[in-house]
This record gives sequence, C-alpha cells and structure tokens, in this order.
Amino acid sequence: MSLPPFADDFSETPLWWTLAGGMARGAPAPLPTRADVVIVGAGLTGAAAAQTLAAAGRDVLLLDAGVPGGGASSRNGAMLGRYFKHSFGQMMEERGLDTAKAWFGELGQVYDDAFARIAALNRPTGFRNCGRVVGAVTPGHRDKLFREWELRARHVGEAVDFLTAGDAELVSDRYVGGVHIRANAAVNPALYTRAMLDEAMAQGARVLGDTPVTAIQKEPRGFAVHTTRGQVIARDVLVATNGYTPKGQRWHHRRLIPIVAFMIGTEPLPEATVARLRAGRRTYHDNRKNSTYYQITPDNRLALGGRTGLWHPSLRHMALRLREEMAYFFPELRDVRISHAWRGKCAATEDLFPHVGQHEGIHFAMGYCFSGLAMAPYLGNKAAMAILGRTEEARSLFRLDAPGAVAWPARQEWLIPVAMQYFRWREPLPR
Repeated sequence: MSLPPFADDFSETPLWWTLAGGMARGAPAPLPTRADVVIVGAGLTGAAAAQTLAAAGRDVLLLDAGVPGGGASSRNGAMLGRYFKHSFGQMMEERGLDTAKAWFGELGQVYDDAFARIAALNRPTGFRNCGRVVGAVTPGHRDKLFREWELRARHVGEAVDFLTAGDAELVSDRYVGGVHIRANAAVNPALYTRAMLDEAMAQGARVLGDTPVTAIQKEPRGFAVHTTRGQVIARDVLVATNGYTPKGQRWHHRRLIPIVAFMIGTEPLPEATVARLRAGRRTYHDNRKNSTYYQITPDNRLALGGRTGLWHPSLRHMALRLREEMAYFFPELRDVRISHAWRGKCAATEDLFPHVGQHEGIHFAMGYCFSGLAMAPYLGNKAAMAILGRTEEARSLFRLDAPGAVAWPARQEWLIPVAMQYFRWREPLPR
C-alpha cells in the first residue's frame, strides 16, 4: 500500500527557507523622506548594489514590496554556474568566434565574482563547490550536449568530463550520456540572500519590507519615489525587481516576460538511497528546454524543479506532477512523500540577454533568463558602479542597449504555459 503523497507537515513555502530558519520580515520602520539612492527590490541585485553604494558613502534605502529577499533570489534552483540562454556554438555561428569568447569570458567573470563574493561574506550561505552534471535523455540531446561543451572546453578552457551511459556520475538510468562540469557550485539561496542583505545593512544601507513602490517620477531635485507608505526623494534610483516588476513600472514591465518556476522538496531520504544518488552531491539537470533539475540537500532531501512556466490550479497539483517526474528519473522514489512545494518568478527579455543600464535617468538590472543566482549580484554591482560614476568598473557586455518592449501577446499570462507545453511536446521524456 503506497503512502499518501504529502508529508504530515507539508508546507507551501520554499524548502530553502526552512533549512535557513526562515526569511525574517523584521520590525516595521518609519519611511525616510530622503535618501541618496533608492533601490526598488531587496533581492540579490538590490543587496549587491546596496553594499557597493553604502561602502562608498552613499545613503542607501532598499525597498521591497514584501519580505526582503523573499522573491526569486531565495526561491530558485540553488545552482551557481556560467550560464545564460545563448550557447557558445550558436553565438560563434551568428557573431563569430572572438565575440563568443568575449561573452563567455565575461560569464566566467560572473561566476568568479560570485565565488569571491560568497567567500568574502564570511556568513553561512550553504555554499558547496560541488560541480554540475547535465544529463541527456536521448542520443540527439547527448550529441548536442557534447558539441557545445567540446567548443567551450577548446575555446574558453572550461574543465568538463564527457560521460557515457552507465557512468556513476549519471545518477539516473534515464540518461544516455552527459557532461560533468567541474567548476560549478550550489548554495542555499535563502541563506545567501539573507547574508547579502545583512552585509548591505552592515555597510549602512537601510532595508524596508512591505513597502510597494507605486510610481517613480523625475523631479528637478532628483526622483520622487512613491510608495504605499509615503514618498521618498532620491538623487538616484535603481529598479531591481526582475520577475516581480509591477505593471505600475510600465517601461520596465513591458520589457520583461515573467515566468513562473516550480520546485518540490521531499522528506529526508534513507541513507542507502542517498548513498546511491549523491555521486559527490552535485547539482543535476537535463538539457531539454523545459528541463528537470535537482540536488540532494545537506539534510538528505531531494529538491527538484521543473514544469517551468506551465499552469497549475494549485501548488499541490503542481507537486503531484513534479512527483511523477521525480519517479520517472528515480523509480525507487515513487512513494517518497513531498514536504515542500513552492513557486518563484523569474523573467526573460526579448533578446534573451540579461541587461544593465538606465532609462530616463533610472538605473536598472533585469532579465536574467534563469541565470540570476550568479548574474543578479554581478549586474547589481555594475549598476552601482554606474551610479557612482566609475565608468571602467561599470563596463560590461551586458550593458546593452535597453531591451526592446516585448510584443503584447508574449506578456500575456496565458501564452507562457502554451509555449512551454509546446517545448515539452517537441522534447518529450522517452518512455
């Protein structure tokens, strides 16, 4: 007789929050009337920018509509690497080898910056220098994966091992091959985000939650930042809300496609099961467009994500569907109960590049396209350098022209599930 699918203490909050001891809302504080810089959004982007600006002597106010750090920064897949939505092979064909090497060279800097930033925090982050395994579920996916990483190894020097079916690194028998990327890591994103906010406050930044920003208006003396709790006058403003950008911030909202991502966490697994699945406790995913990704947590649970962008009537419904995908990759976990299920909002841009820049004097960093855990602090710091007038330190290939406005249909909530279902139809899991 199979067990009920949900644990007795099932929770619709991120497992990362539970493992971190929660994401504190903090006591409400008065809203100041002035600040040198107001940062809208208290996730990793805003926290990194606040650290840089406050350390430089700026009076920084970091505002969040809800719990500071409670958005995608603490809800994501917890995987740290050198990624964005353009492959090296695609970029080399379309823009030339030198351009591809330059872009992927900066992606290396993004990862190195994250690695150094975490070490410098000297606070708990759950960091694990564990490597990542990307598995292929069909021979065609395997060949595509090998071609891409052969190019990266040859032209960018990334250390990678090529895996064939049956290799111990491929912890699921569903994989017909894959790659082990050595220089990849994991964190507990809730611990990491909390540590980043603590560091921003240690540098002197003020952080206020439950303060939605309703409008930003240009004035002769700077900007008037209107919130549900009052108005703040600021010399500079940085918008760092990404997938949570409200419709009231019309220019930024029109340039982002919010996409909902889903994850589940299991009850602690038996030691024998963990011993077979851990393979160095790496992070794992496959290379379909709508992939399934997972890792074993420090307390021996499986944290698994997938079905990105699809529609579900409830988190429990989503969790049951993801549980089926878990059982597909790991039949021995078919009866494992789900203890946590949650969602978070990421965001894509029209050109699938992250962007940092300014529009009408308002700075922004956004559109991370599923790479925000490493990219958000990096571009938050770049935005802060631009505010400080440090032109060379603000330089980045991601300082692109402002992203184009996304066509109206693509911003409709109903279209994303249709598009993601199409990708699943094109790349079904083999049976």
